[in-house]
Amino acid sequence: MKDLTAWFGLKHLPFDKNIKSAHVLDTEPLKEATARMDYIKRRGGILLLTGDPGVGKTLALRRYAENLNENLFKVYYTPLSTLSRTDLLAHLNRLLGLPQRMSKSAIYTQIQQAILESREQMGKTVLLIVDESHLLQTGPLEELRLLTNFKMDSYDPFILVLAGQSDLRRVMEFAVMEPLNQRIAIRYHMPGLTPQETKAYVNHHLKLAGAQQPILNDKALEAVHELSFGIPRKIGTITEQALTYAMFDQKRTVSPEIVLKVKTLQG
Repeated sequence: MKDLTAWFGLKHLPFDKNIKSAHVLDTEPLKEATARMDYIKRRGGILLLTGDPGVGKTLALRRYAENLNENLFKVYYTPLSTLSRTDLLAHLNRLLGLPQRMSKSAIYTQIQQAILESREQMGKTVLLIVDESHLLQTGPLEELRLLTNFKMDSYDPFILVLAGQSDLRRVMEFAVMEPLNQRIAIRYHMPGLTPQETKAYVNHHLKLAGAQQPILNDKALEAVHELSFGIPRKIGTITEQALTYAMFDQKRTVSPEIVLKVKTLQG
């Protein structure tokens, strides 16, 4: 059985999930997402981060959270977004490590009190990231809005990031979502990469993996972009499949024809 990394002289698979977020190419969408998160870090309140699947939302959040000062911020992350209103509050209560309470009102009060104490007594701002937020129904979204109401709606002691697929933007257009929509301090929709960024992204990851020379020529990289629409996760999948086909064809480089073979075999 041939080994992909050995065939191309790589130390590891170029698009492995274990690659540190700090090593990922700083693309324009990643820079823009980071700029919005820097803003909400200073301001407090709600950030809406959307984008197609695989565009890099969770990566952007992970890289940002890893770079926060642990003495000033406490990060809580959950991708569990298919809960009812009551279940969501109970889940957040457990996430914050708080004692179990029987009533919804007791849970709500306890969560708000914990957020306030973290900020005002310990000097740590809570950053709550709710990933896969496009799966939330309007009821749970309303509960999250109510959680942001402090001191008669005059204070933003914590940061709430709602991250999800493009559908989340459409949900926010519903009339029932207008109260939450008005509370969003800043929003950003992450696009795919440009053709030039796609080339840089592939070459960057191959170099990180130990490639000593180009493996895909410019035409092959253009083909990767066309098939992937510039979505980083798709770029990685298509490139790795193209490398596999090249290996079994006894090729040390990837041509556009090999990349297009990925589309043919997938179709």
